[in-house]
Amino acid sequence: MKKYIYNYQTIIHFSTSVARHFFLLRCMPCVNDCQQMSHRDLFLYPRESVIYGADAWHNPIQYGQVLRPHDSFVFVSSGEARLEPYRIALEKESLLGLFQVQSGQTVPSVEMERFLLEHREGKSGWALACRLSEAVYRYMTYAPGTTLMTTTAAEAFGQRQGVCQDYAHILIGLCRAAGIPARYANGFIPGLGTTHAWVEVCDGGVWRALDPTNNLHEIDYGYIKIAHGRDAADCPVNRGVFRGTAGQQTQVRIIVEEI
Repeated sequence: MKKYIYNYQTIIHFSTSVARHFFLLRCMPCVNDCQQMSHRDLFLYPRESVIYGADAWHNPIQYGQVLRPHDSFVFVSSGEARLEPYRIALEKESLLGLFQVQSGQTVPSVEMERFLLEHREGKSGWALACRLSEAVYRYMTYAPGTTLMTTTAAEAFGQRQGVCQDYAHILIGLCRAAGIPARYANGFIPGLGTTHAWVEVCDGGVWRALDPTNNLHEIDYGYIKIAHGRDAADCPVNRGVFRGTAGQQTQVRIIVEEI
């Protein structure tokens, strides 16, 4: 077992005051077979009301409202995680099929299907997932600002550049096309930065994880998971609506350290 402390800060500045702000967050780590929490804390400003619950995938969610006018919204998630090697038992076999079919952002292009055929070489299951993860790492170029939250795997693959979300969507699309159950995961990794995305693959009734962005064939320690879903659209960190026409500027800062 290893222990990590984390501090995740987001500050949203509005160009003018907004009101009746309803938000839904996924910023607090989940609890599973390989991840236990010594404590989890959430600071919100302004804070009027917040409810703690879970979404359809059993990810922790925090939702509420700020009715009075405000020109900024701040949330800070902090705590201590105790991690075992990354293995998560399959929750319900009935849900496994949902991670075997393509979703909105993972549908492969003809070029991706050709890429899959070029790299199969008799491999299947976990071994093929690892080979594809390395192939995606070598094929893509990490380039922030070249894609959007709505960019699909096919679009990112076509331009051969993107960020961790795009790498994950491409690998998921390839795995599902090969008959391998795969799902999108996000959270925090050691160091100073922003949220990160990786891929979970079901192998022998256990979810194991790969990080194609960092060419990590099997995640062991250090990845603090906050959510998973079919693709990024299922588990955004922050989603909300408000009354007003303000523009937004968002600052994010995450620190994760092993203790």
